[in-house]
Amino acid sequence: MLITKTNSWEPGFRKRTISKELKVGPVSIKFITIALLAVGALFYLAQSTQGASQKYKIMQLEESKKLLEMQAKELEIEAVRLKSLNEIKNSSQTLGLEPNQTTTNEN
Repeated sequence: MLITKTNSWEPGFRKRTISKELKVGPVSIKFITIALLAVGALFYLAQSTQGASQKYKIMQLEESKKLLEMQAKELEIEAVRLKSLNEIKNSSQTLGLEPNQTTTNEN
């Protein structure tokens, strides 16, 4: 015999035999706790991985910044050197100086 939760019995209709109540017992609490801990662990791992990758990008950018600063300093020194050579050439022409002509005697 099948006991249903309805008061009437009509042919052609399916009777519900499972209750609609949700019971939370010790086993379901354990599953919920484990699921929440797993979600928390995944969130923590995602955050730490993202932080580590951004730290790595920052280190790469700082290294490229140092390299570019060194190149800029070298170019600045080269520009000053070329400017001073140009000024020496111009001042020698204005003073009427001529390049040194050395002769070598080969005997």
